[in-house]
Amino acid sequence: MFAQALARTIQVNAGGPAIVDDANVITWREFGDRIARVAGGLRAIRANPGDRIALLAVNSPNHVIFMYAILWSGCAIVPLNTRLSAREMAHIIEKSGAKLLASDKANHEAAATLQTTFGNQLKSIKLDEEAVGDISLNSLLEANKLEAWQANFSDLSALYYTGGTTGSPKGVMISDGALTTQTQNLVADLKMTSEKVLLHAPPIFHLAGAGLAHACCFSGATQAFVPEIIPDQYIHEIAKVNATLVSLVPTMLTDMMELPGIEEAFRSVETIVYGSAPISETLLRKIIQRCPDAELTQIYGQTECAGPCLMLLPEWHVLAGPKSGKLNSAGRANMTTEVRIVDENDVEVERGMPGEIILRAPSVMLGYWQQPGLTETTLRNGWLHTGDVGIMDEDGFVQIVDRLKDMIVTGGENVFCGEVENIIAEHPEIKYCAVIGLPDEKWGERVHAVVGIAENSALDFKTLQDYCRQFIAGYKCPKSADFTQEPLPLSAVGKVRKDILRGKYKD
Repeated sequence: MFAQALARTIQVNAGGPAIVDDANVITWREFGDRIARVAGGLRAIRANPGDRIALLAVNSPNHVIFMYAILWSGCAIVPLNTRLSAREMAHIIEKSGAKLLASDKANHEAAATLQTTFGNQLKSIKLDEEAVGDISLNSLLEANKLEAWQANFSDLSALYYTGGTTGSPKGVMISDGALTTQTQNLVADLKMTSEKVLLHAPPIFHLAGAGLAHACCFSGATQAFVPEIIPDQYIHEIAKVNATLVSLVPTMLTDMMELPGIEEAFRSVETIVYGSAPISETLLRKIIQRCPDAELTQIYGQTECAGPCLMLLPEWHVLAGPKSGKLNSAGRANMTTEVRIVDENDVEVERGMPGEIILRAPSVMLGYWQQPGLTETTLRNGWLHTGDVGIMDEDGFVQIVDRLKDMIVTGGENVFCGEVENIIAEHPEIKYCAVIGLPDEKWGERVHAVVGIAENSALDFKTLQDYCRQFIAGYKCPKSADFTQEPLPLSAVGKVRKDILRGKYKD
């Protein structure tokens, strides 16, 4: 279904711009030709429908071309977070059973390590000439065009790995139908048309970035890219490509709104999408003042539901009038999602009372890859249990108030405490540890470690950080730490009382 929608867009927008890359414009006809040929090349090297293909790349035209060639061929994407360590990437490749790895020059070092690790067991494709790989993207482009794969609703299209509280990442199985449904939702909610120009910011290896790329591919909108998000360079690029749509986390918006010339840079912007945290009234006032013509939309979602499930649409981003008072919420259910707030027995609570957010929708995952027990627990009684605590008001708006899962959201990235704790606990000088999230002005939350050490230990914060960086992504490493000989506060059943730790260290 997804490939057919993409084929339709290519057909009806053939001469229009699909991608703007510096001074070069790739039309939809050219975009479609490259996708179909790369897909044909994948089939020629025996990548068959259902096979998993790992993709390690920064945002770029070649990234999206290859991503859609995977879907066009009926294979499944296994996106790799570029910020992971090579060890973490190797674990994902092994668990997913990926038979191919495509990477770019920006990830040369990690791809070289992976090639050494897997040897002949993993074919490698280089997306540009300076990348690692036995097969080049250009050679795949010489293949005959492949017809778009006609998937069933339940066919696996993507396998997104997320962190786990036990330190083991979970492979979220996203179906073709889920991708198609969520893309249609985004097109409707963001009022996407072929006139829109998206300047990417969130990484495409996340659904936050990929979802917007998909919306462009259903609506015929244009995509533009920057290699990395540096605020002053990004706003320069907005003006350069006349972007009408941007997606930024509140921390990015905070930095950008302080830059000179922001009014002129954002003059073309019609829609600002944000997520990961509610927007503060102070920041909203600043955006309204400096970008008066831009509409704001907040998205709350999860990988397990293939992206958005709640949307706070532009008409609710107001400070006065009958639609004011909703800014502390993440919005209401999107067009195809049913949301409830329930107690520990899955009984719906009264409006205004806190409980776990659960949902059901055609966009909900198929389950966790090769983890039937965890799948059954998470999708019990036909509902996706998000692990987030929320409060729903009488109008159906949901405020996110806490997390049942032991997770930190730092700069838009999810960090699971158990994963970090497992790494820290391996250090020979550390007796015990607990990881918590503490409020942080820039990142929303920061990773804070409470580390138990021997009295004569010389372990310091820099040594701890350097140690962690060997095994996990930089954003997961502690940004602050407390070294102590005091025991951690425990509950009656021996669990660490992280609520007590948060209260102690947040001040």
